[in-house]
Amino acid sequence: MLRPLRGLCDGFWPALPVSADPIHALAAAWPVIVGERVAENATPLELNGTTLLVVTRSSAWSNQLQLLSPQILAGLRAQSAGHAVERLSFRVGALRRKRSAPPPPVRPRTRSSGDAPEPAPDLGQALDRLRQRVAGLRARAPRACERCGTPLEDASATRCAPCAGRLEQERALTAQRILFAAPWLEFAQIREQVGGFEFEEYERARRQLLQRWWSTLQRARRLGRLSGSGIERQIASSYVLLQSGLAPDRITSAVVRNLLGEELETLLWGSKADLAKSHT
Repeated sequence: MLRPLRGLCDGFWPALPVSADPIHALAAAWPVIVGERVAENATPLELNGTTLLVVTRSSAWSNQLQLLSPQILAGLRAQSAGHAVERLSFRVGALRRKRSAPPPPVRPRTRSSGDAPEPAPDLGQALDRLRQRVAGLRARAPRACERCGTPLEDASATRCAPCAGRLEQERALTAQRILFAAPWLEFAQIREQVGGFEFEEYERARRQLLQRWWSTLQRARRLGRLSGSGIERQIASSYVLLQSGLAPDRITSAVVRNLLGEELETLLWGSKADLAKSHT
């Protein structure tokens, strides 16, 4: 009996390669389970019983992956490796860089003597030639950048790459300022205030903001003190709201402690009794 191809593809999951050392098999399937971007910043190091130790590039990555532990464990269990992993632990350390093949040698471009223009006799004529060349490019281009006037080869584009990148940075900065002040807002609400904002841009700006906040909070934890302005408390509040995705009235001491850790929680708000008062 024939089965639909889609049904077969839905049930497909790449199996781990056979290896005498279980950590080699787990490391081989790691990019499939967590994705290439995460695999560049975290890698499995050793298996102690049923606990897999993962080395990460920074404490921010350790914190993010700790929250994703259930999904990662489910991916590991889906593999047919025969190595039971029931718990993940994370440690910041140096990651081995993959060796890449050296780039091919660049051969110097040669041109015939007939193609090479005669050098300009002075600076004035050199500038005139440059102006004529730019004017010719603009005349032949299907359209120009609407912000700076640079000729565009792509007729469907409206901005050159530098202007498009600058505009995206401006949108991301505006969105991050909004998220700092009101981290409970959803994408649709932020898009109403940031024209042309796409969901991929929102997710990228959100991740960058969370990483920056977490680095600031970890620096305060290592120093054992807050700055004179106490800005870390506002950053921590925004971090908890944005990371948890909960409304402000649903944030509890347990949520704060789970996301920040007891040491950082105490540094920011004092004892548990003081923390309870701050959330009432």
